[in-house]
Amino acid sequence: MKLYPLLLCGLLAACAGQPPAEQTKAPQPTNESGEPQEIVPKGEFTQIDISRSQQVMDAITGGKADTINEVLQSPNDYAPPVLYLISAIMFDNDYQDQGTFWYYTAQLRARSDANKSGDNSTHGAVSQLNQHFGARINPYALSNPDRLQAIVNQVLEWDSQQDRNYDPRWIALQGKDVVSETKVNFAPRDKWAEIDALTRSQYRQGLEQALAELRQQRSE
Repeated sequence: MKLYPLLLCGLLAACAGQPPAEQTKAPQPTNESGEPQEIVPKGEFTQIDISRSQQVMDAITGGKADTINEVLQSPNDYAPPVLYLISAIMFDNDYQDQGTFWYYTAQLRARSDANKSGDNSTHGAVSQLNQHFGARINPYALSNPDRLQAIVNQVLEWDSQQDRNYDPRWIALQGKDVVSETKVNFAPRDKWAEIDALTRSQYRQGLEQALAELRQQRSE
């Protein structure tokens, strides 16, 4: 199985329409000589199937626009990085609110998946995804607190009614354990729904706090 680096900034550059000179490469693992290091999953990591998400990301960045509609028809089948990519494309094609919805959906799910992982470094992968894909969307969202609140409330309501069909262990392939371990340190399946619900609750609390601070700043 090919390990697909779902954090590649090249994907961002492709979907955002940036010229090659402005494309930013995501940092890749290197060896002691500073040369790129190929990550080869071992043991349980080889059982994590991200092939479907990989295929649609390759198709989208390869110019097959119809693939976006396929994803939107069954968004629960794809890992969060696919939704991050979709959000950026929609946002940059004048569907700002729809792009914002999918960005925060991807962020919520990625955070939830990282919360299932016993490898704390996976949270860094979520931060990278947020930084890269949120570069345009976050300023837009924060410019209108009421709109942001409405969109995120919609995200939370929608996600609570869905069944996620992708393997949340995709996030384990983005952590440090994949380099040296053979067993995936991950919460058991019967805990996943509970973790998803707790993450939604924490996400809502974080939103309310951020909005309160933002509104206070605007009133001063």
